[in-house]
Amino acid sequence: MNFRRIALTVAVVILAGAGVFGWYRFVAHPKPVVCGYCLRPLHSNLKVTAEIDGKRAEVCCPRCAITEANQQHKPVRLITVHDYSTGKTMSPETAWYVEGSRVMACEHGLMHMDEMKETQEMAYDRCSPGTLTFATKQQAEDFTAANGGTAISFGQLMSEAHYQ
Repeated sequence: MNFRRIALTVAVVILAGAGVFGWYRFVAHPKPVVCGYCLRPLHSNLKVTAEIDGKRAEVCCPRCAITEANQQHKPVRLITVHDYSTGKTMSPETAWYVEGSRVMACEHGLMHMDEMKETQEMAYDRCSPGTLTFATKQQAEDFTAANGGTAISFGQLMSEAHYQ
């Protein structure tokens, strides 16, 4: 009888520990979802599913996927994109894109310091110019009127992917 009590207590402690660990890991401190290429945070209204050389990844924006494909000298295919305004998933072929607006598409540290603690301007960012996705041409043009940039079609965007 004593052995059963000890075994039951150990089992309850193990289950409680597993429950606490699961809550801590997945609820209280979930692993941040990051871009498959630049490791920046993914946002639901910017996220893109891309495929480079047959390997799929969730990426932060269309620009990041195109830059990665060009750096790897591999073909890129955008599978899904998300509308910047609503976050809804849509086909990349039917979407319109805005490049070069004042809205920063991907978060990153804007200030860099050299070894003398003097600030340096950023010379290169793989996600620049930021590329935002819209469901219609009108939405893209309205956005550019308010925030600058250029509205482009899917064909124009993909023409920048050198290895299609």
